[in-house]
Amino acid sequence: MPVIETSDSFLFLQVAEHDRVILKYHTDDCGSACKDFIPVFENLSNDPTYKEIIFLVIDADDNPMAKRRILDKHQPVITIYYKGKLLDSRHASSKEGVQELLEELLKTS
Repeated sequence: MPVIETSDSFLFLQVAEHDRVILKYHTDDCGSACKDFIPVFENLSNDPTYKEIIFLVIDADDNPMAKRRILDKHQPVITIYYKGKLLDSRHASSKEGVQELLEELLKTS
């Protein structure tokens, strides 16, 4: 499933509508860590292992609520939700780091 761009306005609706959601926050000044991570996140979103998970991205520069969630603007922040509840939120810029979150999300029931 392709990665879906979201906004402050739609984020909570999307989280409420889907059981499993992973969200990547980014900023324009994140640098190479964020830019290099884009294809990794997109590839994971197309992996059939994670077909039950909705992959979202949000630009924190254009969304004030999202901007408050980012402490270190030089790494992507990844957040996972299950049935509308926040499960985990952390900096992750490696495939393995995101896979760990995805596996955690798949184990929830």
